Amino acid sequence: MASLSGLFPGCLRPNFDRCRRLVLGLAVLLAINLAGAQQPAYLRKALDGFQTGVPAGWGYTLTTTRHERAVTERFNPARPPSAQWTLLETEGRAPTPDETEKYLRARATTPGGMQPNFERADIEPGSLTLVREDDTHAEFAGSFRETSLGPDKMLGHLKLILSVDKGTAHVSAYTLELKEPYSPVLGVKMTDLRVEARYSAPAAGRPSLLTGITSRFAGRIFFIPTGEDLELIYREHTAPNELSR
Repeated sequence: MASLSGLFPGCLRPNFDRCRRLVLGLAVLLAINLAGAQQPAYLRKALDGFQTGVPAGWGYTLTTTRHERAVTERFNPARPPSAQWTLLETEGRAPTPDETEKYLRARATTPGGMQPNFERADIEPGSLTLVREDDTHAEFAGSFRETSLGPDKMLGHLKLILSVDKGTAHVSAYTLELKEPYSPVLGVKMTDLRVEARYSAPAAGRPSLLTGITSRFAGRIFFIPTGEDLELIYREHTAPNELSR
């Protein structure tokens, strides 16, 4: 029988910790490979092409509705950072000079495009379990990697549902739901959170693209009830090679 040190050169005494980490790492890789082998081909392909946000370098028009107040803006990453966002409309009309000035000051503190709620790599692949399916669609429930939870551990308190179009093998939607009431900071308690994102089907020369997000939040801040309904509509996506400064 081959010795342990022969199979794993790093497992030489007295470096037991290194040996243990190596064996555990191989076990994790084996579990991931087995999970991938057990997943249907359409799910593996959908995950390979899944981009949770708008792809880097793409421009888009974004309409955000919060408390029945709508704001429409345009993002063009081909422009300098300070000029990438343009306010187009506020509450269905052209913005006033004062509104535009306030908007530009606010946007200057958050350059770049909208940030996604999570990345594809945050999903724990072995956690995806089939919930339901028919001839054209399937739903999978899953969770997030321990290493992706972040300092506030928010992703660890959320349940993930992926909706997959089996014909085009793409993620057509995802849903995030709060598993149970959660207090991210002292004095704040989240009692309800639901986020739904929708994606277009891929086409020739065009990937699947984020088209909308809706969210509902309810909770308390120091015993005072609070909540918010939010809708984001993404349209007029423009590929990097089609953008102009």
